[in-house]
Amino acid sequence: MSRTVTKDLKFEVLEHELLNPLRGHKLTEQEEFVANLLLDASSRCPMKIEQIIIAMGQRLGHWLKPREVKAIVRTLRKDHAFPIISRRRTPAGLWWCASADEMNAFIETFRRQALDELHTLSKIVNQNYPALAGQLRLEE
Repeated sequence: MSRTVTKDLKFEVLEHELLNPLRGHKLTEQEEFVANLLLDASSRCPMKIEQIIIAMGQRLGHWLKPREVKAIVRTLRKDHAFPIISRRRTPAGLWWCASADEMNAFIETFRRQALDELHTLSKIVNQNYPALAGQLRLEE
């Protein structure tokens, strides 16, 4: 049985970052908006990128593209260490992590994706780099 983190933890993490930014990386207006917006999302009811675009456009007048929202989420994760996680299967979307089980599921998905991308990179490099670098091939 997984212990669910108290609802207050995500608010504490965000508040701490707003008052004392990690490594001097202050949240931008857009990052702060997305982080706050996601406080209301959950695993049962995650927020879709389209919903974030609409909310930000209506509130801040910034009509972002999906890639820009993904970049903001990446910054929140990477630079601010916010436990904002996502899922592609239904119900798909983004939310603040609330339990070890949610984090473990996210880790497995994220890890699998990274390993697949590294495997793909290895194949295309091994198959194509020698020819691109002008190396000779031995004919059989």
